[in-house]
Amino acid sequence: MEALWEKLIDILEEEGRLYRDILDLSRHKTDTIVEGKVATLEQLTGVEHKMVMNAGRLEQQREEIVNELAGNLDIQPEQLNFTLVIEKTGEELRDRFTNYRDEIALTLKELKEVNDLNSHLIEKSLEYIDFSINLISGTSSELTYNDKKDKKGKGGGASFFDKKV
Repeated sequence: MEALWEKLIDILEEEGRLYRDILDLSRHKTDTIVEGKVATLEQLTGVEHKMVMNAGRLEQQREEIVNELAGNLDIQPEQLNFTLVIEKTGEELRDRFTNYRDEIALTLKELKEVNDLNSHLIEKSLEYIDFSINLISGTSSELTYNDKKDKKGKGGGASFFDKKV
């Protein structure tokens, strides 16, 4: 059973590395979004997709090992959590599991924060693009000052541009 614990640690270590790489990539995406580099953002998103697929593969391997460990411990796989793992392993493995648990939890928390920021930045960029298109096309009367009548009693235009030009 010691070999299974080691395999689980190896997978957790690899997952931790992968999550840190995804976090670094997400931070790079933040800079790319701010700089407005759409082509670079598309490339980064493609790389991120591959990384997420790898994370899914690792997660599947982790689940298989957890199922095997749970069978050896005569418990349901859902019951095998970090607390139980720490109780069932020796001191050296316990310390390693604790470190990986804390590291992965912190990385995932930071990743969520960066992804939330990226989502917000993309949303604001899309709002700005929509605003710009509406401003240029004159389709939104909310975008320009328009009191419906100018000083001579004539109706005012909704467009920013003078249509006579």
